[in-house]
Amino acid sequence: MKTRFFIAMVLATALAALTGCETMRDFNKERYARNNETARAWLSDQIFPAEMDVSGTWKSAGWGESFFAQTGRDVRGHLGDYPVEGVVSGKKVYLLANKNGWHDYSVILETPAPNILLGYSSRAIPYQTGSRKDLRLDRK
Repeated sequence: MKTRFFIAMVLATALAALTGCETMRDFNKERYARNNETARAWLSDQIFPAEMDVSGTWKSAGWGESFFAQTGRDVRGHLGDYPVEGVVSGKKVYLLANKNGWHDYSVILETPAPNILLGYSSRAIPYQTGSRKDLRLDRK
């Protein structure tokens, strides 16, 4: 009798754990979807025609080597170890840095002089000034 009760409790606990895993998976899917929707909305808010080209290899003391390929307004590449996607809007670059489908950083850069990009990175999506850090990239 005690053995049956013990087995029933083990099975009930295992079932509850599996149900909890499914709930966590659904929760994470929702979080990823919200992160991606918010990030894409932030980029789509940047509406001006590109007035500069950031294509090429860049270096940063904090992020390491970076590479951007620009086609029209669209930018793809990597910022240090992070794959990036973004847009050039006017004289500013708006980037999203991600790992494994999660946007970790939003970045805004502008060019105050030839071969220099200055701006900020933020851990917030969309970009928020309260969590920003200075960022400088020099063309290699």
